[in-house]
Amino acid sequence: MESTSMNKLMVAGYMFIRRDDHPNIRIKYRKQDSGDWKTFEKFETKVARDRRIKELLDYDKIIME
Repeated sequence: MESTSMNKLMVAGYMFIRRDDHPNIRIKYRKQDSGDWKTFEKFETKVARDRRIKELLDYDKIIME
């Protein structure tokens, strides 16, 4: 998604998440008040991270980037 569209959705209250494996297994997020991608949560395994992502995507205002 292009940054202009992402910015419009963030202004409307949406938060974007994405997977990251380096330097550790984590979920990163971006929302209007943070601007840049930041660590949302760290995990010991990719399976645990992916399970948490599935839970987060049940929320209406969280979108996978």
